[in-house]
Amino acid sequence: MKSNMLGDSSPANTPSASGSGSGSGSGTTGGTESNNSGRWDGGEGAGALDAPRKRRNPGAVAVIACIECRKARQKCDGQTPQPCTRCQNRSLDCRYEPHTKIRKESLLQEIANLKRDNSRLKSINNEVSTAATDLKDKHQGLQDAHDWQQIILETIGRDGHDHDIIKKLRAGETSESIARWLCQQKHIVSNLHIVPPNERSLLDIVDAFEHHFHREDGLGRDKKTDTMRIRWTEVTASKTLLGHLFDLYFTWVHPVHMLFSEVDFKESFRNNSETYCSPALVNAICAMACHLLDAHDIDDEVDVDTLAKGFMDQARHEVLPKNYTLLTSVQALAIMYLADLSSGRARSATGYLRASVEFLKAAELDGQSLAAREISLWGIQTLNTSSTGITYQKLYAPEVSHLAQFQHVDIQGDHQLWRFYRTVGDQRELPVRPSYAIMTACYQAALFRIIHESLNLYCGLRGLATAEAVLIIYRRYIDWEHDLPSILQSVDVDVQPLPHILFLQCVPSSPFAGHFEGANLHELRRMVIEHAQKGVEVLERYRHLYSTRYLMPLLSFCIIHLGDALIRYSPHDPPASKTVEFSLGLLQQASVGFPICGPLQDLYIRTAIDCGAKLPPNVEELAGPLGSYGMDDILDACTRLDYKQPVDQSVRHIDDNLAADWASKWQEIVENPNRPQPPRSTRKSSTSTTSSGGVDHHMRIASLLNE
Repeated sequence: MKSNMLGDSSPANTPSASGSGSGSGSGTTGGTESNNSGRWDGGEGAGALDAPRKRRNPGAVAVIACIECRKARQKCDGQTPQPCTRCQNRSLDCRYEPHTKIRKESLLQEIANLKRDNSRLKSINNEVSTAATDLKDKHQGLQDAHDWQQIILETIGRDGHDHDIIKKLRAGETSESIARWLCQQKHIVSNLHIVPPNERSLLDIVDAFEHHFHREDGLGRDKKTDTMRIRWTEVTASKTLLGHLFDLYFTWVHPVHMLFSEVDFKESFRNNSETYCSPALVNAICAMACHLLDAHDIDDEVDVDTLAKGFMDQARHEVLPKNYTLLTSVQALAIMYLADLSSGRARSATGYLRASVEFLKAAELDGQSLAAREISLWGIQTLNTSSTGITYQKLYAPEVSHLAQFQHVDIQGDHQLWRFYRTVGDQRELPVRPSYAIMTACYQAALFRIIHESLNLYCGLRGLATAEAVLIIYRRYIDWEHDLPSILQSVDVDVQPLPHILFLQCVPSSPFAGHFEGANLHELRRMVIEHAQKGVEVLERYRHLYSTRYLMPLLSFCIIHLGDALIRYSPHDPPASKTVEFSLGLLQQASVGFPICGPLQDLYIRTAIDCGAKLPPNVEELAGPLGSYGMDDILDACTRLDYKQPVDQSVRHIDDNLAADWASKWQEIVENPNRPQPPRSTRKSSTSTTSSGGVDHHMRIASLLNE
């Protein structure tokens, strides 16, 4: 009965090796313990009187048997590296061999670890090799510098060339050039016993001799005479830090806001000349570049905020009343506006921009070329117009519509290069490409010249904003886009458009439709949505290629304006929560160096709540707790208590018949090919093509009316 209960599938029902039904040892092959009592059931052939045999308990059994036990097919109780009992009793060499599968996995893991270690060692070796090369070069440079300075030290005070040496040192000549000049003189005296150079520096000795000569000849030279080398900043003496700040500025700020000639500035800086350079301008540049500086780029003893404040304080100190009309002072004031705006101090920043615009009218060239003046003129005009349009301030720009932009600037002769520069070392490791910065600045000036006219219309300075007046300006937008060179049109990621080109495409994509409320302009609002979506696409490409860590502060306003339009007029495509998360994420990246982004995030979240948009679950992670910023913080970001357009101020300047006349005027002005086109810019590119990847034409209307 017990046999039948186990069933045919039980191992106990298999026949014995001998085929006999006896209970002898030869019939135990098929036996097994089949119940909890431990009794053995030999099947139907087992004798009734046969006593069950007890199986020997082998004790602990190893998971992996040793080689000897495996050969003998015996149980093994050993554990590596200890020998098993059987091998000990037989004095055998007890060794273990891992299971094939386990061994394979172990080998694969070991190979992966070795590859990773090898890759890390290669990287370390490359870094060590590079560092060794740099150290070797620096050592050689120091050795050469020591040799040249030794020649100067052995000559000064004994040879009669002291005045000349001091003059050359103060003029910025290198030790090598001075030493070579001394070696060519006939009266050089060698082997002189002077103060050892390891005890006193060259400049200390020069200062001592200079003091002696001043007392001796009675001239009492002022420290600011031409014979003295200009000290551009008192904040730092580190040439490495200054070079790093310059590289950051000319990579991310200058191509977007071209306020002076880069080539002329650098040449003046190197040659110790104040024609295109000044301490105010240098410190303003450094103050703005500090917003792009990472904390690990400077010593632990000084934080970035302290460094930026130091540069800004000296820039203010250097802009003296007697220098207000110098072009370098005007340029410095414009950059100080950007630096203070980036810090979240828009109210004081606006004063710098207003002063720059006003002093620009009477600015003195003071030796600067017409091309350099033209770059500054249009750069400051463009900055003023974009600031006014984005923050909705009444325009106070000088009237320059009769001037043609960039008449004296050689766009085709611009050979400046651009590199994705972020930290020291990028200038050696990363590739370069043509900058097209001057070309971008030229077309940006043309664009903001048109926006300047739209602002005048929006402010009521050109009468009512009729459908005809709006569409005439809009037609100029179409012509501007048509004239864009192909390199400035494409924003596809595959061609890796430069950040200033993406800025050019995104800034005019800040649509607002608030003053159309109550008007029958459903079709226009649909265009506003399409335009906003395209602007967001440009921002997404900017983030994908460069991250918004280096985004200019004015583009932060564009982010919330575009996001505002989408959550207000297109809350489902894309979902409003995704739009809010995207916009806050961009501002969070930028807020690392631009504190102005914090209050803008707070205002944008309030707008999303008012529009009924669902906030993302990580909203506090992106922007911090709601209400973290007070009234003064908001005023220091926008100079107003809101970033949105004041609808009540714009509605009274819009013609009541605008909606009714829109369709007919659109056909007459925009779509009629026989209508004479408005006059275009006198500057034309030889490489212009029809726009295919630019911002949608129709959406310019919203930008015109709302900016």
